[in-house]
Amino acid sequence: MLTRREFLATAACTVARARLHAQGQSKVRVALAIPSEATGPHMPVDFVGLSYEVQQLSDPTFFSAQNSGLIREFKALSSTGVLRLGGNTSEFAYWKPKPDSPEPEHPQVREVTGEPKARYYAVAVEAVRNLSEFLQATGWTCVYGIGMGTNTPARAPEEAVFVAETLGDHLQYFQIGNEADLFDRHLRDPKTWSAKTYLEEWLSLSRAIAARVPAAKFGMPDVASKVSWLTEIADQWPSIQDPPHVTTLTHHYYFGGPATNPEVNIPNLLKPTTMEKVQNTANIATAAASKIGARVRMTEGNTCYRGGKPGVSDVFAAALWSADYSLLLASNNYAGLNLHGGTGKSVANSVGGSLPGDALLDASGETPEQIAAHPHPYLYTDCDVWLGLSAGAGCVWT
Repeated sequence: MLTRREFLATAACTVARARLHAQGQSKVRVALAIPSEATGPHMPVDFVGLSYEVQQLSDPTFFSAQNSGLIREFKALSSTGVLRLGGNTSEFAYWKPKPDSPEPEHPQVREVTGEPKARYYAVAVEAVRNLSEFLQATGWTCVYGIGMGTNTPARAPEEAVFVAETLGDHLQYFQIGNEADLFDRHLRDPKTWSAKTYLEEWLSLSRAIAARVPAAKFGMPDVASKVSWLTEIADQWPSIQDPPHVTTLTHHYYFGGPATNPEVNIPNLLKPTTMEKVQNTANIATAAASKIGARVRMTEGNTCYRGGKPGVSDVFAAALWSADYSLLLASNNYAGLNLHGGTGKSVANSVGGSLPGDALLDASGETPEQIAAHPHPYLYTDCDVWLGLSAGAGCVWT
């Protein structure tokens, strides 16, 4: 039986041979056979996913039926993927149901270096309608993020009602809040903020939504790193009367960061021991999910947080890491994962206005032409290895 890394080595070699063979031909067909007698966890057909900032919706033409290039890339990656909208910027979005709807009053928040600045923006009806058409064109479903940091139980249901009606079957569930375990840095009182106070606030918002959208499904808590919150929430769950319908426990994972951290490098990224921490997280998450009868999904992650690292996140090694990481999650019965990216502007806005990788390149001595060759943000864009992984969705992995 092949190990994860032996399988990836085989897949990578197959892709390389196909590329060499394709240099003089218009089409090349590559087949990967999975033994039908294999036993083990089953990879769902919608395992593969991407994650974007909610702020992408401030440009209603981005996720739209007119963005044919993006639709083509989504369909190439998977015919049944999951688009997750969330990120730090989700906490500063507000719903604008009509062109003349006024901007609501916002609470005071602390500005902290490296955290998003309180730059509020509207999510309009047009953006959600276009998103629906985009999902129909790609065949993807959506995990839709509704802000928690500066939202209220009075406002949240208005957005949820329209999103549920407009997206229909393409809406998987609502995710209320993003990385709430870090709210004590700038959005909540660090003296009182905890998994318990988070759950109380989350219940207030989710119940307000469920009152208007009775069939609403939810994911939570979408923590950045404190997976212990999943255990605490699962332990408290039996005491909650008539809890909202939670289908998925969610968390994030980045190998390391920021880009200025010298420990974020290719040798460390590809060490077999790197996956030991991942396995520990998976053990905690799956045990918590089992207690409340939910699935687990890694809804935001990548090689390096705060926009990636030039020379690490934008090279082939990052694709090998993502495939290895994905298969490990699949072997732990995860429902799927969403690698985070988007436009350089939206990702930069989510981390305070600039990408740490920019400073590295500015000091690197590279020419403007060389700098321009890097993707922005600094994330791997050639998904050949991950495409091979998505082709195996629906199969059994051990």
